[in-house]
Amino acid sequence: MSDIATLTIVLAWFSFFLLIGQHVSTVLIGTGVIGVMLWTKPAVLNGLVGQDIFFTASNYSLSIIPLYLLMAQLLMRGGLVLDLFRVGHRLAGYRRYPLGLATLLIGGLLGAVSGSGAASAASLATLAGPELERVGYSRRYALGIATVSGSLSAVIPPSLIVIIYGSITSVPIGKLFIGLLGPGLLCIAVYAVCLAIFAETTADAAPQDDLSPPRAATETGPDGAGRNAVWASVFLVALLVVVFGGIYGGIITVGEAGAIGAFTAMAGLMAMRRIGVSDVAASLADSAKIAAMLMLLVIGAQIFARFLAFSRLPRELLELATPYIDQPALLVAILMLVLFIAGMILESAAVILLMIPIVLPILEAAEVDLLWFGVLAGFMISLGLLTPPVGLAAYAAAAAQRYPVSEVFKPASKFALAAALIVVGAAVLFPEIVTFLPSHVGN
Repeated sequence: MSDIATLTIVLAWFSFFLLIGQHVSTVLIGTGVIGVMLWTKPAVLNGLVGQDIFFTASNYSLSIIPLYLLMAQLLMRGGLVLDLFRVGHRLAGYRRYPLGLATLLIGGLLGAVSGSGAASAASLATLAGPELERVGYSRRYALGIATVSGSLSAVIPPSLIVIIYGSITSVPIGKLFIGLLGPGLLCIAVYAVCLAIFAETTADAAPQDDLSPPRAATETGPDGAGRNAVWASVFLVALLVVVFGGIYGGIITVGEAGAIGAFTAMAGLMAMRRIGVSDVAASLADSAKIAAMLMLLVIGAQIFARFLAFSRLPRELLELATPYIDQPALLVAILMLVLFIAGMILESAAVILLMIPIVLPILEAAEVDLLWFGVLAGFMISLGLLTPPVGLAAYAAAAAQRYPVSEVFKPASKFALAAALIVVGAAVLFPEIVTFLPSHVGN
């Protein structure tokens, strides 16, 4: 069978099963196996692919994912999301713009806790959405703010996207985490400006001076549940400072930070009687399920990458990209556009696993800083959480409030476009936004 015929069959297989709704990991495994069998011999599956699966599953960089997932699950089950929301909104004074800004900042903190944009968006849509409507924002704009705030989980460490990227490219994950800080803070600043520029208020919005805390907030008062919420929020912030401060200070590794974070979250929440043994067991089970799902994605991508290696497709693409290798800025701009489009269609992790093995030889030939590119790639892919047709964060926020997702996409897409132009443009013109902090810490 000719090479063109084999590639056609493999591409048709991949496209068909993806379009009918098969999970991305299943599609990758099936495509890779069929591709290897058609390109070589079935025996190669035992000789090479089996070893690939073993070494992929035993990759140390991937072993830290369950630790951060466990920490996130424990904090979520302990009710710290609700407490953080209460405290943040009380500090905002129940005024329109401060309340929207508080929701953005809470979204950033949730990103550091959960690592899941969809979960954060759904939580904020449920908790913050009604309050944002109450202070005068239109319903679709309130859910748009919740969606945008939730998507920050992809650009605030620990981002699962950059953990997977680091495992593929061998870039130190700790440095990737630190590199995310500059673009992440700049992104929050851009969103804060967009919050004022694109604001949509209802015609019957109450004057700001007439607003008062909702009854649920005044009932808690400074004592009781109010005091508990404050202490729980202090615990959460202190935990994040210890975990990520240890990484940034070079005191502990990323893996050790995940272990310390998970253990401290469990011990602290049990001491505060926020969780019990059943909650710990449920958190362990949920973490294992999510980690297994991600591992299947990584294994599928590795099998698919083995097929690509046999097909010499990356080498052919490298030859096609030769005219752009001497113009790395143009090359990166093209790749960012491709990643943004891919992020609109596929899951974030799937985009990294599909695209990076293909473009990695091109990036190395063009001598592009892989740490810098990885941070920007993760950021661009994360914007796909806000844009149609997939937009998982938008779907989660809309589903949480039973609202048409097409309406939520309208404000969220404006935020995404502004962030793509400003944050990526600034990082391209001033790479130090990404590279300065990582260059001042050890491996």
